[in-house]
Amino acid sequence: MTSLFHGSTGLPAEWADLSYSDAMATPNTAAPDGASRAARVPLTNRVADQMEQMLRDEGLTEGDSIPATAELATRFNVSRTVIREALAELTGRGLLRRQQGREGTVALPGGDHLRHVFAYRVGAEDITFDQLQDFREVLEVGSARMAARHASLGDIARLSDLLHEMRTATDDETMLRIDVEFHRGIAYAANPLFGLVLDGLSPLLMESRLAVWNAYISHGGALDVAIDRHVALRDRIAARDEEGAAAAMLHDLADNIVSGSAEGNRRGPNGTER
Repeated sequence: MTSLFHGSTGLPAEWADLSYSDAMATPNTAAPDGASRAARVPLTNRVADQMEQMLRDEGLTEGDSIPATAELATRFNVSRTVIREALAELTGRGLLRRQQGREGTVALPGGDHLRHVFAYRVGAEDITFDQLQDFREVLEVGSARMAARHASLGDIARLSDLLHEMRTATDDETMLRIDVEFHRGIAYAANPLFGLVLDGLSPLLMESRLAVWNAYISHGGALDVAIDRHVALRDRIAARDEEGAAAAMLHDLADNIVSGSAEGNRRGPNGTER
């Protein structure tokens, strides 16, 4: 592998309480009435939805214990078997963490759950490198613009720390890891939802970044130039220059697209030959 381093990269009222699983099971032609919707959704899912609402209503947060199975069965007037199935459903949604022999605790869904969705859809639909970069452009240029508006002093200090780490990186893998963290820091400074989506894409983006990085350095790209692009991003965010931050991000991504497009079109985002 070529390296720059020495050594080695307004809803209707009847829809107001509709859960995600309800919505996915409901045709989009008309709002469902309560009875027909209930008939379509299995009991376990309905109880899981009610339990999810319970977590919100009771203000339970990450790490809090949930009531015992027997208590939940009484509260929702169902069998313990249904409760156990509903708990398994909530665990699958990323809302609970369970250990054998112990009651579950509340969890906060994160990027891990989105990673599986993105990875499966990218593979199943044969998403190209250019399509992934298009999505990344919309996400990251918007993130840079919003980071210039919302970033705290702590966020900006974190970006500065990462720039220092870039300058002292000794191999490609470390440089790429720091690059991911830098872009992640911008996304979370902008809006936690941007960060969540970027976390979900991170394995795919790491693979595409590796292809881009190899193409960049094989075409004579310099480490100092790559770092300077990140410095410009930090400076525009710190200056509260929304359009300047967006332009700096677009410049960074444009270089990536030019250098990586040929390799990315030959290989999918997961590295498979086309």
